[in-house]
Amino acid sequence: MINKMREMAPTIMFIILVAFVVGTVFFNWGMNVGGPKNAASSAGSINGKEVPLQAFDQQVNSERQRLQEGRGEVPPYQYHMVPKQVWDQQVQHFLTKEIIERLKISASADEVFEYIINNPLPGMDTAQIFQTDGQFDKSKYEQFLNNPKNYDMYPWLRNIEEYTRTSVIPFQKLEKILNAGVMPTKSEVEYEYNQNHSKVVFEYVKVNPYMMTIDTSKITNADIEKFYNAHKDSFNVDNQIDLYYAKFPKVATANDDKVYYQQLIELKQKILQSGKISESFSEEAKIESDDEGSAQNGGDLGLFGKGQMVPEFDSVAFSTDIGKISDPVKTRFGYHIILVESKQQVDGQTKVKARHILKKIVPTIETLDLLAEKADSLKSTVEEKNFVEVAKKFPGAEVDSTGLFKKGEMIPKIGYVSGIGQFTFGSDKNKISERLENNDAVYIFAVKKRTKKGVAPLSDVKQNVVTMITDSLRKDAVKEYIVNVKKKLNDNTSLTALKESDPKLFSGITDTVSLGSYIPGIGFNSKVATIAYTIKEGTISNPIEFEKNYYLVKTLWKKTADKIDWSSPEVKQITNQLKQKTLQRTYYNWYSSYKEKAKIKSNIDDIYID
Repeated sequence: MINKMREMAPTIMFIILVAFVVGTVFFNWGMNVGGPKNAASSAGSINGKEVPLQAFDQQVNSERQRLQEGRGEVPPYQYHMVPKQVWDQQVQHFLTKEIIERLKISASADEVFEYIINNPLPGMDTAQIFQTDGQFDKSKYEQFLNNPKNYDMYPWLRNIEEYTRTSVIPFQKLEKILNAGVMPTKSEVEYEYNQNHSKVVFEYVKVNPYMMTIDTSKITNADIEKFYNAHKDSFNVDNQIDLYYAKFPKVATANDDKVYYQQLIELKQKILQSGKISESFSEEAKIESDDEGSAQNGGDLGLFGKGQMVPEFDSVAFSTDIGKISDPVKTRFGYHIILVESKQQVDGQTKVKARHILKKIVPTIETLDLLAEKADSLKSTVEEKNFVEVAKKFPGAEVDSTGLFKKGEMIPKIGYVSGIGQFTFGSDKNKISERLENNDAVYIFAVKKRTKKGVAPLSDVKQNVVTMITDSLRKDAVKEYIVNVKKKLNDNTSLTALKESDPKLFSGITDTVSLGSYIPGIGFNSKVATIAYTIKEGTISNPIEFEKNYYLVKTLWKKTADKIDWSSPEVKQITNQLKQKTLQRTYYNWYSSYKEKAKIKSNIDDIYID
């Protein structure tokens, strides 16, 4: 089944894979019309049908567990985003099934059986029961599926059958409907071919916009107000909050340094006292070493020569006798003890075979407890009106404000902090937060300012307005500058030489490039290359605006694409690529339009506020 899915168009394959993951959990949730109707018991609703919170939460937890199994430590913000991702998957899965039902797309019993026969689940083709002379025997598998008793003995078979009937085959048929008529025109194929085969070499010069000096002191309050009033739609915001914060960084102290040094001293003594140094070192490395790369192999670093390790490690490893364990040595990775197992001469060079145990120097429990005590002490002392004044007097506290942000966004200057959502946008009405923390620090927050949904007042976005006016003035200055440069040139001028006399200019010469290729210094599939190809060789273009820059180009050489061979493998490949792009675009446009008309209510931000 999975192999078959991989052959499908990417967008449809995505839906089917999502359905495969979540289908059994949400198989009939859309029919739960008699269930709970309040936000506390539902993740939301799609076209009037509730998504049961219990089933949804199971899928969220399952996805979070999958992330942890696949990657170890998961970044907190990615973990935080899982409910929204699962919700988006559910919306897509539901709406797609809904359109399948409206189009009356179904699967017959014969189609289901044929599909399951031809697409055995992963592992079925290697199961011994279906093997003949070590090879998968399709007839044995078919015999197994034809036996009604097996469906009672293995209930999952009925689930697979039902899933294939309601999801897999209907999705395949929907794919065919979307594919119908999806074929690029000859002109589209010819354009793509010409983009790949039309060649050009040209010089170019552009103005570096950040070399243009804009005197922001000349931007008056009247200018700011005029711009703001003319672009109010640009300043629509949701409910936002600005927070003061006192940050106590989680940084290892000198005392922590001594703790890890002493731990390795004691570990070394334990290994020496065991009497079986190499065996004991290997076992302790598996348990104690913080080096994820070597710990599972007993700290084995293999054979290495001088200069392959960081200098501090290198020096100790080569100066320690064979069979001996070094004292702890500090590198940028932490503290190590090193067991030298052998030294060999390889191609006239001495090489060492060694194991090591690493202790990363991170804050100890005692240090973290001290930070927590400081934060709690600040919490008990500070008030909203004197937060900054009091927090600045606390040793080790970094005091600042976040700037405005809205619900669901990462906190500016900080990132994600568990518990902050409830304090900022939840039912917590306190002005000072409890002690909160992430991997970087321990925090106390205080509300600096709240704004309501709507057009942000000018006082909140004044700096943004100034930046936007500055960007507009800079763009005008760049255009004016390149126009003046053009006036001074003639077709005999070398554009690449201009940067030597004018620091505001950046210039270069391309290799032989196609119109659709990436061009260093300019970009991909650029308007600049197209204009260079269209003008006469040896002439300089008018100013070209492309991606907020202005260019002049001088065409040195160009070659028109050969006549297209419609039977060539390349043309067939281009046709297939364009077909896939068209299919993706067709599906995206269809899904976006259908989703826009759907009645979707999500409670995710309220339920999973942190």
